[in-house]
Amino acid sequence: MRKNGRAYRKLYLSYAFIFLIPITMGILFYFYAYRVAKEQADASNYSLIQTVKNTCDRELEYYENALIQLALNKNVQQLSAVRGEFRSENSYQLYQLQNEISDLQVSINKKGNFCKDIMVYFKNSNKVVSSFGNMDFPMYCELYCFEGDEASAEKLKTHLSEYHFRDSIRMNAKWTGGRPALLLTMTNLKGDFGESSAMIGLWLDLDVLNSSIELASWESGLDWVIINREDQIMNRPEGYSGMEVHYEELAEDRDQKTDWNGETYIMRTVFSTVFDWKYVLLMPEKMISGSASRMKNIFLAGIMICLLTGFWTASRMTQINYNPLKVLLEVFRKHDEESPDVDNEYLYLKEKAMSLLEERSDFKQMVSRSQEVVKQYYLTDLLLNSYDESDDTPDREMICRKFREGRNLVLLFMVKDIPDREDSQEEYIQKNSLRKFIIGNVFGEGLGERFFLEKVELGDMVAMIIHIGMEEGPYEEQLAGIADTMQKFIAENFNFRVAVLAGEAHRGLEGVHLSYMEAREAEEFVSVLDPDYISYREIRNSSHKKYDYSTEQEERIIAAVKNHNAPLAISYINKILDVNFLEIKASPEMLKCLLFDLMGTVIKAAWEVGDASGENPGPDGISMKLPLEKIREKFARSVENLCRIPEIQAGAGGQNQQLCQKVREYIQENFTNPDLNISQTGLYFHMTPAYLSSIYKKDTGESLLKFINQTRIDEAEKLLADGISVVEVAERVGFRDSSTFIRIFKKFTGATPGQLKSGR
Repeated sequence: MRKNGRAYRKLYLSYAFIFLIPITMGILFYFYAYRVAKEQADASNYSLIQTVKNTCDRELEYYENALIQLALNKNVQQLSAVRGEFRSENSYQLYQLQNEISDLQVSINKKGNFCKDIMVYFKNSNKVVSSFGNMDFPMYCELYCFEGDEASAEKLKTHLSEYHFRDSIRMNAKWTGGRPALLLTMTNLKGDFGESSAMIGLWLDLDVLNSSIELASWESGLDWVIINREDQIMNRPEGYSGMEVHYEELAEDRDQKTDWNGETYIMRTVFSTVFDWKYVLLMPEKMISGSASRMKNIFLAGIMICLLTGFWTASRMTQINYNPLKVLLEVFRKHDEESPDVDNEYLYLKEKAMSLLEERSDFKQMVSRSQEVVKQYYLTDLLLNSYDESDDTPDREMICRKFREGRNLVLLFMVKDIPDREDSQEEYIQKNSLRKFIIGNVFGEGLGERFFLEKVELGDMVAMIIHIGMEEGPYEEQLAGIADTMQKFIAENFNFRVAVLAGEAHRGLEGVHLSYMEAREAEEFVSVLDPDYISYREIRNSSHKKYDYSTEQEERIIAAVKNHNAPLAISYINKILDVNFLEIKASPEMLKCLLFDLMGTVIKAAWEVGDASGENPGPDGISMKLPLEKIREKFARSVENLCRIPEIQAGAGGQNQQLCQKVREYIQENFTNPDLNISQTGLYFHMTPAYLSSIYKKDTGESLLKFINQTRIDEAEKLLADGISVVEVAERVGFRDSSTFIRIFKKFTGATPGQLKSGR
């Protein structure tokens, strides 16, 4: 035994050493596997919360795009500019807007019936236009939102009256049977910065946030919540009552803990890129300790069967590494309608990744198009309206920043060719759009090499705002040369002619509108000259007058018309025509300009004598093709008509009094008809509402609408004194609803109908 002792010990030690190798490898594997498992769990959890974020943000962006579409709506922009109550001329716009909202809601709900309503709240009139109709705000809240909950209605009104460019609010509403609903809001883009004349709202069922996320593959025990700035839980708030999670305390760069229902949860947070929300993944802490315990058991089992664990370890590691791939496959398969069998998982995931990238690219293009629409809107506003610094917004400041310093001028481009009569309307629109595209690109490229410019389409014309800067050099000659070259290029290659109308260069943003108006004056100048072809250089040169017609002569003609001295005014005009046609013998182009100026003088004289007919007072059919005698006759006829205007107006005074008396009698006989208004009255007397109103106010000193309402209120006071109910009185005196009756009654009497009855 003693002989075998050393050999035994060596053999024992050899086996022990061999045994220590797998034990050591097992210990190393334990720590390695524990670390890998923890990292994979962290990666899986991070992927899950990112899935929650991306899915919810994508849904919210979908509905946000609908809000942007409605914020840019023409009817919303125009109605939001109305001060006070909507008038009868706004009825058709309100009707159009309601139809557009209904169509938009149907389009949105193709993905699921989560959009309960879309509404536009007009602060100035306290009106709401939604898919359910056009109504007062209190009625909208009572019928569709809160049903008697005045506090919620007041909270909603306060929120809608404030400036919210892109916001959300959670409220308990009828849309979801008493469960919380989500209201996404956005102000109209026409409103002043910091103020809201109209607010667009979109009511959503909060299940829109749950339905897509619940399709994902979740590990048992994990859950998620969405927190807003008011520490409200946006998804299934009834399922997380008692949980204390504070928005400001949630951080994205670390895990945090919270206690709820007697358990400790680990929270992982990511921030929404759409709203001020935070997405929180909740994982019970016991899941991690349970995972650690399972690892220990695996380690002990590995020690006991260390020689047989090679294959098991390989298969186990394959399983662990395959789990994230499997989760991604599950997510994509559940979103595929056909759920195909995948042979090559990596190729399948590559195709899906490419598809996601293409969708992201499409979204970027849509955002780019939206930005271009906003840019065109602000540039058009800068051209058409005088610049007001108080209307500046960050977007407008960024777009117009380049034109703030230095000088700017406006060029207008118009097609000179008459459209083919055989073209249909659709063909004409397509041809005109193509021509504007050609003009914008050809002139934009030619002028863009020398100047900074922005292009805007204005109806059938293309406008370019050219930034000249502070330089005093020969920019006019450069512009004329470039424009002339581009005109010839278009005429030779695209077979249509272009006229270029130019304003003068003015400083700053205020000068853009001035230059635009000067260019429009050039358009009128061209329409008078009416040449076959006119270049930019010809327009510029023709604006210098070389004929004898001074300001003093114009003032004499206007003074003679104001004094009703037609022969004297006609003699002044004939003398000017004789001097320029017969003595000076000005060029035909200058004589055309002279005729244009004389027509302008006649129009000024019409304003002075108060010609309110709305018709053109100037002579019709003036042309250089007419003989001089015909031109004289046409001017003489226009002057004689202007000098007779006071006689006509004097004779109409008595007729107006008789007309106003008939109008009052008609209203007193028909005020109980709810359809009676200014438009209906004008239709009865075969006059436009505006013209009839102006005659009535001029003769009586009060508006026609006030007389209609006063007649109804006087009768209402008598009926209320007899004890008749407010609703019945409103119906008898011609009001369609009691709320309008109460509002107008209080405006005229200073008290509501109920207060009047109780007082008596």
